[in-house]
Amino acid sequence: MAMDKDQGFVELKRIIQDGVKHQDYEHVCDLADKYYKMVSGDGITDLLQRIVARESDEEFEQRKKITNSIIPPTLASTKLPFQKAVRKNPKVRKIDWTSEGDTEKKKGELENYIESYFGDASLEKFLEYAFVDYNYLDPNAFLITEFDEFNPQKEKAKPYPFIATSKQAIMYEFKNNLLEYLVVQLPVALNDEEGKQIEGSKYTMYLGEDTIQFTEVEKPQIILIPGRDPVDYPSHVEIGGKYYFVEFFRPKGKKIPARRFGFKHDPTTQGRTFISTFHDVIPYLNKTLKIDSELDLSTAMTAFPQRFRYVSPCPDCRGGTMPDGSECKKCGGTGKEPIHASTMDVVTLDLPRSPEEMYDLEKLLVYKAPPIELLEFQDKYIQGLRASVFLMMFNKELMTRNELTSTATEVKITEDNVNDTLNPFAKALSTMWEVVVEDIATFTDLGNGIILQHQYPEDFKFKTQAELMDELKRAKEAGASTSTIAAIEDDINEMLYADRPDELKSIRIKSAYNPFRGYSEETTRLLISQNLTTKYNAVLWANLESIFNELELESEPDQWIYDLADDLIAEKVKAKTEEYIAAMAEEKPPEPKVNFTEE
Repeated sequence: MAMDKDQGFVELKRIIQDGVKHQDYEHVCDLADKYYKMVSGDGITDLLQRIVARESDEEFEQRKKITNSIIPPTLASTKLPFQKAVRKNPKVRKIDWTSEGDTEKKKGELENYIESYFGDASLEKFLEYAFVDYNYLDPNAFLITEFDEFNPQKEKAKPYPFIATSKQAIMYEFKNNLLEYLVVQLPVALNDEEGKQIEGSKYTMYLGEDTIQFTEVEKPQIILIPGRDPVDYPSHVEIGGKYYFVEFFRPKGKKIPARRFGFKHDPTTQGRTFISTFHDVIPYLNKTLKIDSELDLSTAMTAFPQRFRYVSPCPDCRGGTMPDGSECKKCGGTGKEPIHASTMDVVTLDLPRSPEEMYDLEKLLVYKAPPIELLEFQDKYIQGLRASVFLMMFNKELMTRNELTSTATEVKITEDNVNDTLNPFAKALSTMWEVVVEDIATFTDLGNGIILQHQYPEDFKFKTQAELMDELKRAKEAGASTSTIAAIEDDINEMLYADRPDELKSIRIKSAYNPFRGYSEETTRLLISQNLTTKYNAVLWANLESIFNELELESEPDQWIYDLADDLIAEKVKAKTEEYIAAMAEEKPPEPKVNFTEE
């Protein structure tokens, strides 16, 4: 049984009083910190391990300072398949109601709320960035749908997203995979007795039908709130010497409007929490970080030419010391004549008194290049680790030019492996969409009897336009079924009109009403000429563009033909086609008369 307001009030006081956290709190916070450092690069050197046997504290600190890791750009490139998957149009996106009423009007209203969920951006645009990023950075963060205060007599709620990180979501419980309650702790600014600003806390407990909020304040203010029992529900409570202003909200929903971003369950917590999409390749990333820092150190310390030369004694001093015992300012106490310096190291030798004592350094100055075999090995090792990250995440290798001649079977296997990786991600994204849209509908009085369905295709078809065109050509030459050809044409249209959604929508609907979809024009004309189809199909095919052009012109300003329900579009197409058939019958010319003459 879910916790009610009375139980929640008591439980929230206990959580604050005892500093209660959920059992996996430290674990998920540590993971989020590590994920953030690897993805952003901010503080990534904190993950470096000191090589105790041969590295001093000073050397370790020096290595940390010059390390410029390639882990962040490597992980950024692994995001691309996920980002492409999110941008794919879903195979199914259904919003309907079981209750009676003007479903088209309700759908239009709900779509407006969906379009403005993230400020001037839609829910889809929000998830396009947030669902990918938080599955990398903090998969245990909660996406919570909230709304600000509003006047229910004049307006409706305006839902928007709020993300509670792993650190902020301090306490929650699940029962049979259903969230029972959630407590979020956020910082608030306060002033102490001396007027200095300090940090307080605001605790929000989400219970579904009720939301309870304790906001820390400087001094209690007795406020009598109508309808509230000051004994059972005071306006303020004191907990551990701190005072909190108490507020209650009733957001209409029966379930808690929150869901975690993650979809990969963490085996170390028996699946109670989630891990990042790249968690499985962290061992490779740790190796990359180690060898990466050593390569940076090797490059900085040895990977440049060193020069050797003889130098004369400093003319202003003796051995770097002035007659008064002070250090020579000209040579800096070296006792050698200053030379032109740069970022390169210079190995200097005292100029001998006689030529016989002089080493032949190729006439006083020589440059010596360091051995680079170690640097080449380290660089090759890093590239191998980087390739392994892709191999493990998507079960595929980074393809070189020599590997681009793979057989069709090998390419198909690679595509299947990528799809296998992306499918659980896409299913979790669809579930998140359904959960959020249900919450939006509930908060805007549109949730009664709502039916939601969202689903991405099993095959994301990450192919280029040239590959799809070649596939279409080969399908036609091989005599593939009309359904197969039509499916390939759909994929091509999806790519061509990706940035023109209205045109893509109209093309989809027109294609759906083409009775000879997938057939070549020659085959279609043969079927019509041989009377192997109905007059209706023949007229619809021959005049498809004209029929839809007229339907577009006849559409109401707020009812574009392509936005109507499927059954309404079908009725209008049928009626318009029958108009064409009738008009053609009226315009049919009379049979020619033949006059026979006797010879």
